[in-house]
This record gives sequence, structure tokens and C-alpha cells, in this order.
Amino acid sequence: MFIWFFHFQFLGIIVEAYYLQHFVTSSISGDEGWLIKNPYNGATVHTYDCGGNLIFGGYQKFGCYMSTKTQIMKYFMLPPHYKVRIDINFWKIDDWPSSQLFYIIVDQWTQSWYFTDNTGSNICADTGSDYSSSQYNDFPLHTLNSIIVEFYSDCSTTNFWGLTNFSITLYECYLGCQFCLDSTTDCIMWILWQSFFQLQNLDDGLEGWIKNKFPTFTLQTNDFQLKMLVLNQWDSAITYLTLPDHLSLIIQFRIEYLSTMPITVRVYINDEWKYGLISEKKQVDYRTWVIDDTKNQIKLQIYSVDGTVGIRELSVILRGPINLIQCIDDNLVPFDGCFAKQESCLEGCTFCVKGECLMCDTRWDYNSLNKNCEPSCGDKIITGNESCDDGNDIPYDGCHECQFSCPKNCQNCKFGQCQTCDLGYHYSNGICNRNYDNLPQDQIQVDYNQFSYFIEETEIVICGDGKVQEDEQCDDGNNIPNDGCYNCNFQCILNCQECNFGVCQQCSPTYELINGKCLEFQTQFRFISCIRSDINENQISDVTYCDDYDITYNLEISGIKQQNIVFQCPQYCEICEYGKCKKCLVDYFLLNNLCITQITKGALLFKDELQLSLIEIGCYKCNDSCQIQCLQCQNSYCFSCIQGWQLINGICQQICGDNQVAILSKEECDSNLNDCINCKFVCPENCQICINSKECLICEQPYVEINNECQLACLTECQKCINGICHDNCINGEINIDGICYSICGDGIKQQKEQCDDGNNIQFDGCFNCEYSCPKYCLNCEEGICLECQQYFQLIQNTCYDGCGSGIKSYDEECDDQNIINVDGCSSNCKIEIDYKCQDQTNSYTECQYFESPYMIVQFLNQTYIKYYIQVSFSQAIYFRDNYDLQSLFEFSVNEASSEDFATKLESNYKPVINQILNFQFQIEIEFLFTTNNSLISLQISLLNEVFNQYDMQLINPSEQIFFKQYTKLSQSDVEKTKQLSQYQEVMIIAQGIGSVVVLISGNFQIFVEILDNLQYQSYLKYTNIIYPENLYIFFETTNLISIIPILDLLKISQFYQIFQYQDFIESYAKLKFYNQNAHLITNLQFFVIQVILTFIFVIILKVICQILFRLIHKVQFQHLLIFKLRSLKSKILIKTLNWIYNFFHFIMIFVFQFFQDGGEGLLLANAWDLLFKTFLYLESSSNLDIISRIQTIISYLTLAITGKFIISSLKRGFTRKNYNLNYRYKAVYLLKQFFFCYFLICFQNHSLIQLLMLTTTNMIYLCLLIFVEFNLEKLDKIQIIILEISIITFTLTSIFHLTDYNYLISEENKIILGFAQIYMLISGLLGIFIKQIIMFLQKIKHRCLQYKKKEKVSQRVSHLIFETVT
Repeated sequence: MFIWFFHFQFLGIIVEAYYLQHFVTSSISGDEGWLIKNPYNGATVHTYDCGGNLIFGGYQKFGCYMSTKTQIMKYFMLPPHYKVRIDINFWKIDDWPSSQLFYIIVDQWTQSWYFTDNTGSNICADTGSDYSSSQYNDFPLHTLNSIIVEFYSDCSTTNFWGLTNFSITLYECYLGCQFCLDSTTDCIMWILWQSFFQLQNLDDGLEGWIKNKFPTFTLQTNDFQLKMLVLNQWDSAITYLTLPDHLSLIIQFRIEYLSTMPITVRVYINDEWKYGLISEKKQVDYRTWVIDDTKNQIKLQIYSVDGTVGIRELSVILRGPINLIQCIDDNLVPFDGCFAKQESCLEGCTFCVKGECLMCDTRWDYNSLNKNCEPSCGDKIITGNESCDDGNDIPYDGCHECQFSCPKNCQNCKFGQCQTCDLGYHYSNGICNRNYDNLPQDQIQVDYNQFSYFIEETEIVICGDGKVQEDEQCDDGNNIPNDGCYNCNFQCILNCQECNFGVCQQCSPTYELINGKCLEFQTQFRFISCIRSDINENQISDVTYCDDYDITYNLEISGIKQQNIVFQCPQYCEICEYGKCKKCLVDYFLLNNLCITQITKGALLFKDELQLSLIEIGCYKCNDSCQIQCLQCQNSYCFSCIQGWQLINGICQQICGDNQVAILSKEECDSNLNDCINCKFVCPENCQICINSKECLICEQPYVEINNECQLACLTECQKCINGICHDNCINGEINIDGICYSICGDGIKQQKEQCDDGNNIQFDGCFNCEYSCPKYCLNCEEGICLECQQYFQLIQNTCYDGCGSGIKSYDEECDDQNIINVDGCSSNCKIEIDYKCQDQTNSYTECQYFESPYMIVQFLNQTYIKYYIQVSFSQAIYFRDNYDLQSLFEFSVNEASSEDFATKLESNYKPVINQILNFQFQIEIEFLFTTNNSLISLQISLLNEVFNQYDMQLINPSEQIFFKQYTKLSQSDVEKTKQLSQYQEVMIIAQGIGSVVVLISGNFQIFVEILDNLQYQSYLKYTNIIYPENLYIFFETTNLISIIPILDLLKISQFYQIFQYQDFIESYAKLKFYNQNAHLITNLQFFVIQVILTFIFVIILKVICQILFRLIHKVQFQHLLIFKLRSLKSKILIKTLNWIYNFFHFIMIFVFQFFQDGGEGLLLANAWDLLFKTFLYLESSSNLDIISRIQTIISYLTLAITGKFIISSLKRGFTRKNYNLNYRYKAVYLLKQFFFCYFLICFQNHSLIQLLMLTTTNMIYLCLLIFVEFNLEKLDKIQIIILEISIITFTLTSIFHLTDYNYLISEENKIILGFAQIYMLISGLLGIFIKQIIMFLQKIKHRCLQYKKKEKVSQRVSHLIFETVT
């Protein structure tokens, strides 16, 4: 791959073009990273010499093989640009018809070429004409920083194609721009603000995006092994962004369509639809128009309307001018962390970075937990939320914990000053003292009785009891000097020069007042030791004394238990208290409660002995400035970086491995070549500093640089010096080293001091460094000749060859574990045993570890005369190592047959994917196009890809063999005979279907239901899981007509509701899968629901029409003058017409009444077969747990419950009411038969023998009940049902001979004869229904004839009833 950059100036604008080339004729090297799908006949080498021209593709490399066409594609990462041009040199090989097209696809754009003639000479291969032509295509307004290019042609097995000199030309944006729509400098106003899903493996996870429908997203890998964020139908990807001030924005990203196209994708901003796209291409470069939206906070939503898509490389581009904002708090309150959309320091913080406080004011303390500043309570300075600060922690003195507090016994106070004392107290010296003098005698007595301790206080004053009494100034409960109160009088603390009420105001020299204490300046202050006192005997508890180890207190207080607590002060701290530094040493400053010594290059370096963290500041002379590698910035936030630097979150960063050398950085190189490691040149040997990987600048000692190479220097003057060795000639041909002649070891000449000289420097060959050496693994040798080898080694021609068990693996050994024991992973003949994984240890023997290996399972599923169905699965979850095409994953071979004698079709439960551990299953359909005399057909299945489990154990059996029983092909006469019988059945089915419609129109709804029910009953026999002979399969094809759906399709009713259908598919199993039965319940029940609704609407409309017409006829016959005149003329035509109209609509009213009485029940019974069949089919086939599946499960069990309730209620109703006894009894028994018939038919698909026996038993029980139990059936109906049931029973019972386990009972020829007999049985059952309809029709004609004579009389009676005027 070659890349060039060049610049040219036109009208004062600098334009940069970017070239990328592949398949240059003179230097094509392999596939050059292109993905190749379906090379011709699985070709592994994809280059071809065409008349001295090396091309990519070529004869029998790229073309069409077995209707599979070759496709090549590649994914490119590109710099910012606005237009793309693709150039190729296309090679047409052999003759192409004018209808054959060659395609180039770039993202969503497709262009094609065709060739009107086939000029040229035959320079490649075969017999057609070959020639090459240059083609180019422009793709305007392409702005995404990636592109997918794909080539392929229409399918033709007689010609091929290839490529050379592929190149991409980019029209790049103006220098430094990250996004542009043209070549102008307007691009500087566009800023690539934020990018998502850019990494190859989506290592950053969901990057702050959420999904509306489910808690997590799913990821999927595309053809280029790039992971995508997957959105299914109706899913939305949502993120919330905080943007700087801007004028407008553009959203762009890459979409890969993963389901049936076209698919609509929409972009919403703040729940407002901004842009949408409908595409029929798989790869789409998606970019919105310019969206005029200036909000700083937006909700970005990407919504998939009607399909599944994958999303990558999403970018948010803003149009300036850009005013960076750092925060939004919707207020103008200062010192709250955010002011005027910029992060600001909180109150008390003097230095913060990105809103995080690092340094507090001297009057504030740093809270490392909350990372904020808190007022320093006790420094006598009111700050922050402090109401007061009296410099002490004494309660009831007016200010406690820096908040105003009332003195003790004070009823009302203001700003810490008591205004009113409690009753019986007076204000004196800032406190409320008790009044004893003015109390009455009886009050004193009451106080004495109830509060005797007050009297005791007046009588005895004790200093040190913690109570201020009479003349006491204070009482701190102890007698410790220099603590502010001593002998109940105020006293200055230790080292205090001036105090007020025991509170120090100024300390002595060399001491500093901190938190009400005088602390001495320390230069090597390290830690403070504190003594916590737990004082007993009613004394004040939890008093702490501290010592800086320069002063020693000798405390001898009775009842005090001492406990040492050590607080460690930060390093370089001059003064600290309780582990918190208050003042740092000179040249250090307090930051984050630490003493910091170093600020360099705009970065703060924090050293805490564990880590070194870096915080970017972007500051120069205390003002905002651009990073040195930044071309454009604002408020230290960078928008554009210099060459080789990557812009990440407003900072230019050098990324080693991006194939770009970052200028002004420590990068010397940046490539994947061996001479560049960690972006540093790999210098030549003995080189300390190099110009590149081949030229040295400074050599290591003692080497010197000579012509950019490191060599040893000769010690003396020498005419010919190489690597420190003088090669001036000596007399005897020795080498001159520093004036001394030495023999040359390795020149093949044995000289005085050499034991031997074999002319080489090969170790273990008997002579090494001109001294005798033993061959490798030799135990005893003499003068380089081996006499005895080590154990397990054999001596052959002075060489010790290792044998199995030596612990050293030789070229013909798979392993060698230093023993010859079997069943330990490495066998006695040094072969790796099954279920073991062996690894060669460095300079040691082979170690083997047990892991169960996966193996391939080939299972026969089903057979339909010439088609066989096989399932290939694996014992463990496995993964494929190499890319593969599904149809060419396996190789099939059949004994005595070529590949043209059979056809295969392959399906998988997963799409082709590599390096992903899954439970793969493959289903293979094999159709044999030949016949053989052998009774068995042998099929060899070979897996062509490498397969491993999670422990990288390889598949044991990549090839398996399976045997099929040879089917007996029908003769041509038998085929014609079967087709003729099928035609007879079709005629009967269509005739009965038409008859059922006629019966329905005539008003006999019950007969209509019975006809359709019997037709559908027989059609289910084809689903029994048996391998029938070919004549039965052909015959069963006609049963597709035995359904209510074809009849309604004939009436074109189904076209009406297609627009309302919800379609989905669940695959069924066994024989049901062969007939492609859809197990999705909601999809299957849609027609039934619509059928019921339309039937009721139709009946209601008929009823309304009849009522309206009856009223109209009545009005005409009594009020219309013309009728009276015609009646006077005794018009017979009018009378007959009105009588016919009346009778017709009267008949319709009877039908409507009958339908409302029992038609709904009959409609459900008519669909009982279909409802029960679809219900059991779903319950057996579905294993999903989504919401739709749960709804379908509920509907299924609800259907079965309703069926059971109807059966029970019908039986009860039949036995409790004599009038309905026989009718309801038959309905219940028949529905019960339908229930068990469908249950055994579907639920026992994998147990064919049990299935047949239970179906036969069910029908036999029903037949017995029909014969011996009285039902409300006509004799003709009962005979017809008995004939039908006998045909069904005979069919199911004789089908046992078709089972595999009973093949020995009957030959293949006799199976065909049996098949014809079964066909006759089924036709006889269907013929009984047909004969019954004919007999009923003849009976009706006879009845009409008998009634014909009375017709006139009846007609006159009806006429009199209608037309006689009531006077």
C-alpha cells in the first residue's frame, strides 16, 4: 500500500489530496487486507499472471462457481474530506455477454458497467477474449471518516474478472479542519465535538448511551469483525449531551442494515423528529442536514422504525462560533461551582481545576473526603456559614461550634447575649445565676424537699465540680494549670502572652495561635502524639492532650486511663494538628492537604508514594493558553491539533500505534514494522543513539562510529581494520591482530594451537572453536567421535538421534513426555492421545493435560423419497478459526456418484462467524438425482474449517460417514397412475368445496360445517412422521386443497385483510418442518379472528337488509296506486315476482335466526381442527420467553381450557335435557376425538410407532361409540362417517409397514403397492362424502317434485295473504 500527499495552490486556497493504492501490478503482495467472499471453487491463492501482468483475481480466481459469485470488499479509515474518487484497472477475462454487469459499491452508492463487445486477445486463459480498461467513479459529498468498498459481478460460469491499480483519491478539507462540506475555508467554523463507537471492539462499552426498550444493548460483529451497537425494530439509542454555545449541528454515523430492507431510521433531538432515512443498501453513510438547534443540553435519539440495524462511528459536529461551557446550573449565584456556564471555585477555595478544589484559603480547612473547603471554626474569624467564632469550644458561652448559643438557664437570647433568664435566675457577668435571697420561706422549703441539691450548693461550694457558683469565675471540672481555668479563676493557657476570659488573644514569640492553642514553630515536625483520657468518678470524659515529642507532660491524675493515638503529619509540613497540615515549609505550598513542591509545564504532579497523576491545566503566566501541539483553542480547550496528534476531549494527545508520527513529541517512528517498537527506532547492534534503524549516530563503548556503523577500533595502525581486527597479511596466512599473527579458526586449516578446524562454527559437529567437542546427546566420545549416546538416543553416523521417550521431541514425533507409558496424554509411540492437549516446555519434555475434545454428531432426521434430511451438531460449544461461507463449509461425497449426481442445501442456526464459541447446528438437505443397485447409499461428510472448543481442543472427527437406505423410484406408469388418482381426488375436493358453498347459501349452515370438517380431517394424515413411498408423497400434494383457506381464496376474501396481517415465523419440527409449517400462533389465528368478525358483520347486514325490504314491500303493496291498478288487472307476473322476493328474504331471515341460535357455535366447531392443530403446534415448537411468546402461551392454554369446558358442558347438557341429549352428546364426543387426534399427531412426532398406534386407537374408539351409542344422526350421515373412519383407521394401521423398524416385513416394491392401496382407501373415504351429497341432492329433487302439485294452492294462499285489502 502506497500513500502520497501533495499540495497545490489555486486561487489562493491550499487543497490537499490523499492517495491510497492497492494491487499495483509490479508489487501485489497477497490479499493486502481485502475480505474475499466465495472465491471461485474455493481458490486460496488470489493472484494470477495474465500475459505477464500480475493481477488480483483472474482466471478461476474471481467469478461464479455453482451459482455463487465472488465478492471482495475492504474497510478504510480516512482523514477529513468531502469527496471521494475510486480508480481501478478492470480486467475482463473471457467473453462477457452484454447483459452481464460489473458492480462497484461505495457505502450506499452503487455503479455498474457492461461490455457491448468482446474485443481483445486471449492473453490470460481459456478461449475467450481478455482485455483491461481503466474505470473511475466520483462519489460527491462523502464526509464520514471511513468508507467500505465492494466489487462483484453478475453470475456467469464461463468468464472471470480481476483488478489492478486500485486507488482512492480524497478531496480533503482545508488544513486543520476536522469536518467540511466543500473545499472552502468555511470548514474552520465546523468543530467535531464528540465521537462515539469509534474503536474496533467498542472497548468503552455503551459510552453513556441507554436503550429505551430493554436495559442493555446487544452487540454484533460485521464482515470486518467490527462490533456494532444493534437496534432492533422500535428500539432507540438515547444519550444526553451538554454542548457549548453554537449555531447549528450535524449528526453523522455509519449504519449496517441487518434485516430485510428497506428500513427507516430516524434522528430525534429533544423528542423532535429532525431527520429520517429509508435505504435499501446494507452499508449506509448517514448524515443529517444542518440542524438549526442552539440548545446547550440536548437529548439525542436514534430510532429504528421497521427493522434491525447496527450503528458505528457516530459523530456530533457543531458550527461555531463556539463558546465553551463547562456547566449549567440555571442560576447566577457565585461560588456554587458554576457561574456564567463556567466552572468556578466554591467559596473558600483559592485554586480549582475543572470544578475540583485543590487549594483552600488560609481561613478554611480542606475536606479530602468531599473535596471542598470548610470554615476553620475556632480561628476567631467569621467565614462561610459561621454565625460567630469566639476562638474556643466552650458551651453556653454565647457561641458554640461557631453558631450563636444561649447561656445556661437563659430563657431568651439574641446573638448569644441573654435577654431574659429563666425564673429564679438573674443575669450577671454574661451568665444566669440562681436567685436565693428573695425566695419565700415556704418556697425554700419546697426547694429543699424537692431539689435538695440546690440547698446543698448554697451551703457547700466545691471548685472542680464543673458548676460555676457564687464567686467562681469558671469551673472546667479539673485542676490542671494553664488550660484556661485554674482554681476556678480564668488563667492564660501555656505560652500565651495575652488572654481574655481564659481565651488566648496573642501567643508568646516563636509560637503561633492555631485553633485557640499556642503551637511552636517546628522545622522537622513529623507527628503529634495524643493522650485520650477516660476520667471516672463523675469527671468530664474524653479530654485529649497532645505532645509533639519536644515537650513531655507528666500527668498524675487519679482515675485517668491513658491511651496513645498517633496522627501522621504530611511530608514537608511545618505545622499540623490532628494529622491535618496547617502550614508547609518554605518553597512548598498547601494543596489538597498536602505540601506540593513541583509545578512544571502546565501540569500539577502529585507524589503520594503510590501513584503519579497528571492534571492538564493549559496555563501560561497565569492566563489561559493553547497547548503547544494545538492549532486552535478557546479557554484552553483545543479544537484542532498539529500533524500526528489526536484530539481527545479538547486535549491533543500522542497515541503510539496510530501510524502517524507526532511532531514535537518523543515519537521517532510509528509503524507495525520490526524496526519500530513503542514508536522508537530499533537501533543497530552496539548503537546507543541512531538516526534510523540502519544508521547509527553514537555508538556504545568501546565501539566507534564509522560510516554510520559501529565497529571496534584496532589498537595499532592497521591498513585493513574490520570490527577491531587487523587483517594485514602474516607469513603463514594467520591473522594479524595488533601486530601479532594468530591462527584463523574456521579457515579449514589446522595450525599449531588448534585441535581441529572443520571450516565452520557449528556446535556439536565434533569440532567447535577449533577444539574437539562431543555431538549433542553423546555420553562418551573421543576426538569428536561419539562412542555412546544417552538413554533413549541411537547412534547413527556419529550423531545421536533421539527416540520416543527421550524427553526431546523430534521432527517425526507429536510429543515426548520422557516415558513410553500410554494413557498419559503422550502414547508409547510419541503420538498425542485423544482428549489431551500437549505443550512443549522450553528445553524440557512435553507436558500433557486432559481436556475433553469436541466431536461431530451426524444424525438422520427424515426422508422424502429422493430427499434426505440430516442434522450436524457438536458435543460441545465450538468456534471456527477461519472465515467461511456457509454453503462451502462442508464437503460431501457419495459412493459411486459424482458431485453432479446430487444436490445439497445447508442451513445453520447462526450466521457465519469466527472466533466466537457457540452451540452450532447445521441442517443438510440432500437430493439424489440418480439410482443405484446398492441397497445402501454411503454419504461422507467432511468439515473443511478448523474447529476448536473453549480449551482450544481440536475436533476429533472432522469427517463422518452415514448410510441411507436406497429408495425405490416409481416407474413412469406408476407416476402417471398416481397423478391420475390425484386428479380424481382434486375433482372431488373442488366439487365438495363448491357444494359446501352452495349448501351455505341455501341456508344449511350445519351441512356446510360438516363438509369442510371432513375435508380438513383427512388432510392431516400427511403430517404423520413416516417415510412414505413416492406415490403417497405425490398423492398428498393434492391435500393442500383440503382446507378452508383455498376455498375462501377462490372467493378472493383473503385479499381484503392482508393489509391488517401481523407476520412472524417460528420453525416447527420433524415432519411438520418438512411441510414448512409456521408455529407462530398469533400469525396462524389472525385469519380465524377476521373470519369470525366478518361472518358476524355479514349476518348482521343481511338481517338489516331483510327488515328494510320487508317494510318496503309492505308499503308498496298497500299505498302505491300503480300496484292497485295492476292488481285490478290481475297481473300474474307481478304477483309471482313479489312472492319470490318475499320467499327469498324470508328464507334469509330464517338463516339469520338459525345462525344466531347455533351458528357461532358451529363456526367454532368448524375451525376446531385448525385451532387445536395450531395450538399444539405452537406449544411443541416454541421455547422463547419474550413477551409475545408468553402471550401466545396464555392463548394456547386458554384455547385448550375452553375446549375442555365445552366438552364437559355439552356432556352435562346432553344428559340433563332430553331434547338436546343426542345432539350435544355427539358434539362432545366428536370434539374429544379431534382433541386427541391433534395431540397425538403433533406431540408424538419423534415417536412414530406410538403416534400411529394412538391415532388408530383414537379413531377405533370413536367408531365404536358411533356404532353402539345413539346419536342425533341421520342414517345416511352415520354410514358416511363410518366409511370415512374405516378408511382412516385402515390407513394409519397399515402405515406401520412404512416404519424403519419394520422394513424387513415388506419389500420396497410391495411398499409402493401398499401405497396405492392406501390411496384407494383415502379416496373411498372422500368418495363416501361425495356420494352422500349426491343422494341428498336427489332426495331434495324428489321432495320438490312431490310438492310441485301443491304449489299453485300454496301460492294462491300466500298471494291472498299479501294482497287482500283490509277494509
